Amino acid sequence: MNKLLSIIVLCLTFTSCTTYRPLINPETSRDKYDGKVIAGNYWKDLQACNYIHKENTISLYLTLNISDKDTFVKKCMKDYGYAILR
Repeated sequence: MNKLLSIIVLCLTFTSCTTYRPLINPETSRDKYDGKVIAGNYWKDLQACNYIHKENTISLYLTLNISDKDTFVKKCMKDYGYAILR
């Protein structure tokens, strides 16, 4: 029983470490105000979206809902001006 419990906890730990990284089209990702290409700011903007989600949601360690975070990050990156492919 202890082995099974430790395997489950280990699996949950490793699955919660993955982060969603949307695939973007850098050629069509432009700032909506001045039209400049913004693909160089991808990692900064992605981390900002992850931080906003983390600070504004209540998530228990074992009941982390990955799909809600993915949806939030995808919408956040679109709002920054990125063309999301997947």
